[in-house]
Parts: sequence; structure tokens; C-alpha cells
Amino acid sequence: MSKKLYTLIIISLFVGCSDNKEPVSVHFSKQEMAELNKTGKITKVDNNGIENTYYYDDRFKKNQEDLNKSKNKIADAKRTNPEKEKAAKEKAERLASEKAAKEKAERLASEKAAKEKAERLASEKAAKEKAERLALEKATAEAKRLAAEKAAAEAAEAKRLAAEKEAAEAERLAVEKAAAEADQSREVGEVDEDGNRIGLWVVYNKEGIKEKEINYDQGNENDVVLTIFDEKGNKEKEGKMVDGKEQGVWVTYDDKGQKKEETTFKDGMEDGMYSLWYENGLKKAEGPNKGKTRVGTWTWWFESGEKWKEGNYNDSGKRIGTWSVWKRNGDLKEESIYSGTGDFIKRNNY
Repeated sequence: MSKKLYTLIIISLFVGCSDNKEPVSVHFSKQEMAELNKTGKITKVDNNGIENTYYYDDRFKKNQEDLNKSKNKIADAKRTNPEKEKAAKEKAERLASEKAAKEKAERLASEKAAKEKAERLASEKAAKEKAERLALEKATAEAKRLAAEKAAAEAAEAKRLAAEKEAAEAERLAVEKAAAEADQSREVGEVDEDGNRIGLWVVYNKEGIKEKEINYDQGNENDVVLTIFDEKGNKEKEGKMVDGKEQGVWVTYDDKGQKKEETTFKDGMEDGMYSLWYENGLKKAEGPNKGKTRVGTWTWWFESGEKWKEGNYNDSGKRIGTWSVWKRNGDLKEESIYSGTGDFIKRNNY
């Protein structure tokens, strides 16, 4: 802990306003002593809150004398040097005038700079606005030019398309006309006294190739035997049509005229025996269909004519019962057993 050191000076004095002639002890700090030594006077407040002024007579007297000398010296200087005062005043006025002139010059320079800056900014703004206006005018002119070019191009394209369309239409009409002139399509046959078709009628396509043969021997135009030919005029399919629907057995031929398959129809739907043949004329497979679903017993043969496999389908087209497979020499090869619902049960190999 630091300690504050105080210099305690005990001065014996008599307080002039009191009748007490006993000496009074007053304690001064080092700072107060310094002030007392400097000016010869110090004021303190005692414990009762009363201000007391203390004088160090020699110091106070000397201080007062020094102050008076200083004042006198100043007064003497004022009285003896009016030229200096005048010169000082004139100097002060000159300095003030110079300061005012400098400030005025600075103000005028600032105003001039501000004016020049404003003029420069205005000029730059005008130049910018002019550049923007010119750019806008240029962009507008370019847009107009592009629009005009686009319109001209669209008009030219429309004209070209119209010409192409017109030429295409003319070509189509010419082709149609030529086709109509060269069209060899016709139907050849006889009619009875009532205008009903009878006997064999032959239908030819535009190239004059036979397309259909329709036999009206049943005496009813809705009950005919129809033979269909391919684009080369070869027989392709043949069967009976009743009320516009396939009925009975229909035979399909390959491009050599060889029977390829037979399908049984009922009211336009497959319903009955279906047979397939190899190109050598031997039967390949045979069994009944119901719609497009195999039902009943189906048999397959090798191309050489020997039986290959045989089995039964239920009404859902699933294998049931025993399915047998033979070798080409006629020996039994294997048998597969299925449940009535089509589930595989077992296979026996021989």
C-alpha cells in the first residue's frame, strides 16, 4: 500500500477577528505549502465549514510587489510605445485583410471549381444522353430493318410454300388422273333378271391383277364362297362367308399354292379343328381351337410323317392329363403328367 506523504507546517498566528490571543496550529499539505510559497496566500475550510485565509506575509508582500511592477511595466510600455501599438494594429489589420482576401480567393476558387465541375457533369450527362439516344435510334432502326427482313423472308417463304403446295397438288391431280386413266380395277360376273349377282364374280385391282373370286352359287349375296389372292395373283385364302362373317373351314395357301393351314370358324370366330401342313404336303399339327385358345386333344407329327407328340388341353388352354412324346422310330420317349388344373405332376423318361 502506498503512503501519501504530507509536509505538516505548524504556523503560530493570531486570528484577527477573534479575541482569543492563544496561538492556533494549522496543518498544510505539501501542495498547499507550494501554493503558499508561490503567492503568499491560501484559503482553507476548517472542520466547522468556515473559510479562513492564511497569509505568508513576506511571500504575499513580494508577490504583490511583483504584480504591481508587471502592471506598471505594461502601462509604461503602452505609454512609451504608441508607434508599436499602431504598427501592431496595422499589422493585425493587414493580416486580417490578407486573411479575408485569401478566404475570398479560396471561396471564389471553390465556386469556380464547383461551377466548372457542374458544367463538366452537365456536359458529360448531355453526352451520355446523346449517346443513349443515338444507341436507341440505332437499335430501333436495326429492329425495323430486321423486322422488314423477317417479313420479307416470311413472305418469300410463304410464296415458295404456296408454289410448292400448288405444284404438289397439280402433281397429285396429274397422278390421280393418270391412275384413273390407267385404272384396270373392275368386277366381272353375271346378274339375274332382278339384278342380283349369280355364279362366279371376279374382282381385279387397279393393276388388273385378280384380287378376289366370289361364288354366288348359293343364290344369296350374303352366303358366298370367297377366294382371296395376293398381290401377284396367287391364291392366298379360301372359305365361306355368311352375313359378312367367316363360317366353316377356311384354307390358307403358301405362295406356291400348297395348302398351309385349315381353320374352322363359327360366326367369324375360330371354333373347331385347326390343322397345319409342312411344305412337303404332310400334316404338321392338328387340334381344336376355341377363339385363339387350344382345347381338347392336339397331335404333332415329324416332317417325315411319324407322330411326334400328343396331349390334351382344358378349356383354359392349359395342359392336362398325360402328354406323350415319341422318337422318330415310333418308340415312346417320355410322358409328362399334369393335373386337371394344368399343374405339372411328374415326367417319365423311357
